[in-house]
Amino acid sequence: MGQQDNLLTAKEFAAQSGLTVNQVTKMLRAEKIKGQKQSGKWMIPASELTSSDSQPPAAKPAQAPAPKPAPSPGASQTYSVPEFSAKTYLTETGVLRWLKQGRLQGNQTSDGQWQVDAASLELPAVQHLLRS
Repeated sequence: MGQQDNLLTAKEFAAQSGLTVNQVTKMLRAEKIKGQKQSGKWMIPASELTSSDSQPPAAKPAQAPAPKPAPSPGASQTYSVPEFSAKTYLTETGVLRWLKQGRLQGNQTSDGQWQVDAASLELPAVQHLLRS
């Protein structure tokens, strides 16, 4: 298998990650995602999709981790989909997709609205998507 088989365009990466192409491009320029330009197009290793699930990206050591809310043991703090989207680079559609795929922790209220557990902000897959 050649190296070309393991590369995704920014559009392909965005579709698979739940981000917009614009967000992916901004993250590439900020070196939050590894990638390189080839023939005028951003090419991103497919491993960038899964590397965040198992470990934080290597380009992050210079940044201090953002302070995270500490939910009290008795009550679990939750965010609405728009609130969680505002805290990350995920779109509201991406947040809903990740909830349905089980990539985020949350539940639906009796009226069908999704609530995302604050603990989801601690997940390695979400850490590199947090807004500063």
